[in-house]
Amino acid sequence: MSEATEVSEVNQTAIRPFRKAVPVKLSDWHRFIKQKRTINDLVEDVHRVLMGDDETSELYQSFLSAVYDEEAVEGSLAADNIEAARMIREYARTQDGNELAGKKLATIAKALGVVLRRYHESRQYRRQLVAGEVVEGNSGD
Repeated sequence: MSEATEVSEVNQTAIRPFRKAVPVKLSDWHRFIKQKRTINDLVEDVHRVLMGDDETSELYQSFLSAVYDEEAVEGSLAADNIEAARMIREYARTQDGNELAGKKLATIAKALGVVLRRYHESRQYRRQLVAGEVVEGNSGD
């Protein structure tokens, strides 16, 4: 047998790499990230649940919709922020191990502001919209 034939046979019998199957159960999935999830991420998770839940979405959205105190459910944007934060914390308390369950309402309300900015849905941003276009300098004061 020639040397070229031997190399050819070796190439044909090369070991193929093992292809790991995708885990079937979500509990078998492991997230490998360097950074822990922040409170903003935790609030965003609950925000998305409350927005999509038929029972809570209408009330939750009513606390987020106003851009002026006069439009606020409780007569104050700050009060509405706290009420939305309260809904987030109450939902978190129904979930085992959710870190938000023990957080202060003011902390959750601040994180909610970050979440709303992520989606360009903050009160300040929406206050600057005129016919769907942002009008700079329209601070609403």
